[in-house]
Amino acid sequence: MKKIFILSLLIFSSCQTNCFETSEAYRFEECLIIIKKINDSLSSHNFDIDAISLKTNADTVYKQENRWFCSYYKYIQKGDTIIKRKGELIFNIHKKDTVFRFDWECEGKVYK
Repeated sequence: MKKIFILSLLIFSSCQTNCFETSEAYRFEECLIIIKKINDSLSSHNFDIDAISLKTNADTVYKQENRWFCSYYKYIQKGDTIIKRKGELIFNIHKKDTVFRFDWECEGKVYK
């Protein structure tokens, strides 16, 4: 019984999120687009958007494995502007009359 408990504890602790490392990975991502089409709004890990790049003004496909961005699919619609600047941990959705701003949180702590 003791061996099972220790094994369970090891498996659980190895699956925990390292919030600092994850925040640093998200910090260096950039997403500056105007939404044309959401390709899979039900995905929990693939952020896949047909868009117009704010940097180049050209059509683009923004495809990123990113659970954080995917958590906001329910707020995003065609015509919205997504602004996530490199170096920041803030995800913004600009609508015609409203701006949604989401700080990155991990295990109850907001990272800036």
